[in-house]
Order: sequence, then C-alpha cells, then structure tokens
Amino acid sequence: MSLKKLFAIAAATGVLTAGAALAEVAALGSTATGGTSQIGRALAAAISENSDIRMQPQELANTSDYMPLVNEGELEFGISNIVQLYYGVTGTGMSEGRPLPNLKMVATLMPFRHAYVVRRDSDIMSVADLAGKRVPVFPEGALGDYVTNAYFATEGMTTEQVTGVQVPNFPRMWAAFSEGTSDVTIVVVGAANSREFDAAFGIRYLSFDDSEEALAAQREWLPQSYQQTLDGSAGIPGLNEPTNIMVFDYVLWASADASDDLVYRATKALYDATEGLLAAGGPVWAGFSHDVMSKDVNVEYHPGAIRFYEEVGLWKR
Repeated sequence: MSLKKLFAIAAATGVLTAGAALAEVAALGSTATGGTSQIGRALAAAISENSDIRMQPQELANTSDYMPLVNEGELEFGISNIVQLYYGVTGTGMSEGRPLPNLKMVATLMPFRHAYVVRRDSDIMSVADLAGKRVPVFPEGALGDYVTNAYFATEGMTTEQVTGVQVPNFPRMWAAFSEGTSDVTIVVVGAANSREFDAAFGIRYLSFDDSEEALAAQREWLPQSYQQTLDGSAGIPGLNEPTNIMVFDYVLWASADASDDLVYRATKALYDATEGLLAAGGPVWAGFSHDVMSKDVNVEYHPGAIRFYEEVGLWKR
C-alpha cells in the first residue's frame, strides 16, 4: 500500500468526523517543528475550513524528506521557502544532482524576513565588522549554510574570515548567542526569540548592503531572494533606524500528479481564507495577500492554480 493511501486511511479513521469523512483528503508535506510547521498547520486549517478538501499536514524532520514524496505523487502538496523549492526543481545548490521536476508552484504565501542581530552594546556595526568575530557556521549544504554565505557575499566576504562556531541547526545557533559563545545570530525579523533576546540583553540589527552588486552576490546563494528596508516606526525591538533586511518568500507547491481540480479548489480556498489567515495566523502571515499569490518566482505553476488565477484576473503572463 502506498504512503499516500496510508495517510488517507489514517486521516479518515483517526481524525475525520463522520460529517467530514466525505471530504477529499490531501496531504501537505511540512516539518515537525519551527516556522514551517506553524505555517503548514495554519495553511491546512484554512484550506480545510474554506473547501471540501480535508488537508492533513504530514510532518517530517526536514523539507528534504518530503520534497521527493511530493515529486513522486505520494503527497499532494508541500511548503517551503522559495530557495529550497527552486534548488529542488532545478537540481542545483542544496539539491545538487537530485532534480525534482514534478514540483509545481501553487501560491506565494508571505515574505519571510531575516537578518543578523548582535548585542546592543557590541562594537559590531556591520556585516563587514564580523571579520575575526565568533560567527555561527552550519554543516555544508544546510539552509543555514546558504543563508550565512549569502549574508557575507553582500560584503564580498566568506566565512573563512571569521572565527566559526559550529552549530548543527538554528535552535543551537540561538542558544549559542544567548549563552554568549557567539557574537551574532540569524533571526526571523520580529520573531518571539528575537524579542526575548532584546528583553534579556538588548539587540541591534545589522543592515545589509543593497547595491546591485550585493544583491547579485546574495542571489548566488539564495535565488529569488531580495531585500526590504525597515525603519524604527515598524515597532521591531532592536531596529531603531532604517535597516536593510533579507527576504525570501514562503510558497505552497503541489505534485504534477495532483489533479487540476484538486489544486484549483485548494488555490481558491487559500484565496478565500486570506482575511482569516491574516487575522489568526500570527505575525508571520504579514504580507500575505491576493496580489502576491501568483507571483512569478521562476518555477512553473500547476495548471489547476493557473486556471483559478486566470478566472480572478491574477494571471498576468
């Protein structure tokens, strides 16, 4: 029996009520912890509430665990940041030599904003000032490795110019910063742990160079990423002056084997759920709107999603 059928049986027998048992079950690949897990649960609930689809998150350890399952049609949908999806589809970067051509875009969800922070009393005022400092470094090929390299690329630097503090994952990186064994950490802008850092000892965001050259160097590591400028009026602890932060979008995608009708209905449900997600999904959903759903991210869209966007006038290409 396929993994997809097992998920469907589990959902129908252990989760669905009698009234909902007639709904079509669709699996959403997601992670078991972190921001992706939170986004996946909110997304599945919103689509389930606004359609006859019963979307069930199937949470695995890493994005790389469920991307092949969606590619093979064992799961219908998946979520990730656009960098991981682009590398997966093209078989480059962190997916070098392992292309997943059956992954198709459904919708851009929201901008995922991230940056370096240092302690407020630190003499580190820019990314360039990190030369020789204690900087967290990740296993080669991990998402954190690509993000770190993108940060330094904006200054024409590499991690060979810092004192590396080896960390296996993001939680350990945050612990090292809290403990004082590293001088800087990556944070999701305005996230709960960044607010905790600020309350404990004060933090300050580092601004990235946003020149054309810096952006090109950044995208060598994080394709489809960009920057935004935030200022003190944003109400983000540790960000008190105009600061350039880095952004990549979170996206919903589907297997090419998922039926056009299923993807059409899921896209429509997400469109209909916009206001509810913005109200109940938490700060991470800021920036989610109808206008960004059909954004061109250089990955082919599923025909079912295209059909819906054409109907509502959002397909411009």
